[in-house]
Amino acid sequence: MSAPAHTLSLEPVLEASIEAMQQLLQLLKYETEMLKNNDIEGLEKITGDKTRLAEKIERLEQQRIVVVKQQNADPAEPRQWLINATLQKQWQKLRNVSEQAQRQNQVNGLVINGRRNSIQTQIEILCNARPATDLVYSANGKNIKQDNSSTLARA
Repeated sequence: MSAPAHTLSLEPVLEASIEAMQQLLQLLKYETEMLKNNDIEGLEKITGDKTRLAEKIERLEQQRIVVVKQQNADPAEPRQWLINATLQKQWQKLRNVSEQAQRQNQVNGLVINGRRNSIQTQIEILCNARPATDLVYSANGKNIKQDNSSTLARA
């Protein structure tokens, strides 16, 4: 008994997607190191690499959607097209790597925001001889502007 036609077409698309997502994850980890080392030139280069990989991942996702739709299945309903153990394993692996990449990207974003806040505070110190705000941060790590003269701590 032969496998359905879309299984043969979908497996290579998922495998290529996994490979591209793993490359993106590695780039994001490398980006973390460059952020820690303040390597501006490396960050500029990696930005282009990340953009190209994101475009490749998007093209592969569009291919997956086309293949699944050709078989009259809903791309948003994996149960309709994950018809064998190989496809199920590939899909799970793709989801796992994607989640890891998302987490790594969030970490990098936090590092960038922390650096931005630090630089902003340094600029305020240099321009005003003291920060214009108390060092109070919101839940996402950004400075909350507060007038120093009206805080309870100064009353």
